[in-house]
Amino acid sequence: MIYDVALYAGLIILAIGLVHRIDRWFLLHVGTGERDLPAGRRALAGLKGLLGTLFSMKILGLLKVLIVDLLFQGRILRDRKDPLVWFMHLCIFSGFILLLLFHALAEYVTVAIDPAYQSTLSPFLFLRNLFGFLLLVGLVLAAVRRLAWRDRIRTTAGDLVGLGILAVIALSGFCLEGLKITSHSEFISMVGDFGIDLSVDEIRNLQAYWVAEYGLVPPQAGTADKAAVAHGRAVYEDSCRMCHDRPQSAFVSYPVSRLIQPVAAPLDQAGGATVLWHVHVLSCCIGLAYLAFSRMFHVIGTPVSLILAEVAGKEQDPAAAATRQMIELDGCSHGGTCHEGCPVRIRRLERIDQTEAYEPMFVYLGQKSARDLGSREVSGTNP
Repeated sequence: MIYDVALYAGLIILAIGLVHRIDRWFLLHVGTGERDLPAGRRALAGLKGLLGTLFSMKILGLLKVLIVDLLFQGRILRDRKDPLVWFMHLCIFSGFILLLLFHALAEYVTVAIDPAYQSTLSPFLFLRNLFGFLLLVGLVLAAVRRLAWRDRIRTTAGDLVGLGILAVIALSGFCLEGLKITSHSEFISMVGDFGIDLSVDEIRNLQAYWVAEYGLVPPQAGTADKAAVAHGRAVYEDSCRMCHDRPQSAFVSYPVSRLIQPVAAPLDQAGGATVLWHVHVLSCCIGLAYLAFSRMFHVIGTPVSLILAEVAGKEQDPAAAATRQMIELDGCSHGGTCHEGCPVRIRRLERIDQTEAYEPMFVYLGQKSARDLGSREVSGTNP
């Protein structure tokens, strides 16, 4: 019930935020080119350019942007010429997107690829940990950079909230999976759902095998004899093998389960897995709702901006140019003011012959031209 309410609330808030952000793409302008162009004309011009690309040789350039600039974050490496910054963005972007597609949306995406998908089977155990690990590495690098260069990198409250939400999602996910590996209540629930034909002795032997091979921590610690473990292995092969692999391939969650082993039993009895599940799910829903209202929106705005820049070509309808300029501005999360080394900031300051930082670009909507703001040149517009 809580999950459904949180999910739908997050989706509704996200939809409202997306409508709010996207309608500005077609309604506002940056003071360049023709003014007061109807939103319908701007939307139609954009659709025409996109269709013209999809059904022409321009599609090859679009695929290059999607693979090189988006998937592998090539634009960041070219602009910044800093491999560490590129690696940080690559880890955060790839970890987040891959977790979203192959974990959060596994019932739709992963199952379509592999109908035999089970989250407790390999290679999915390993891949889920790999994606979460990439996200966590990127977040750690982002935090270290901001601490090391706090006099050069602008960090706002919104930045901290966004990074914090992603960190809670990653850490709670690893802790939840680690606790479930040790959880006796999870084991009993599994047996109740799928082992209804097992005898008491078979369940006891299966538990002994689970303790020996799967990291299970029973309420009462003890050493099972080898015969019970061997019999439990046979039960496992007959009843559990098709849905459960050994969790050692979860190279982050399994070490977490060993780390909490001394307190795993009391945590399980206190409902620790349930608490962590709520923290994990609610943080995902909060992040979903927050996406369109935060700097994290550049995860959407920047790819759209890159795609439109490729679609535009040398000549461009003024209506499409106006929309492209707006999307480009939305793709820059701080208007080039977040840190001194930002290539967007450097180009803009050079173009307007200014050395001091200024407020984010949306302050200047309708007041200065795109050239004044240092935005990229767009053919089909006036200076």
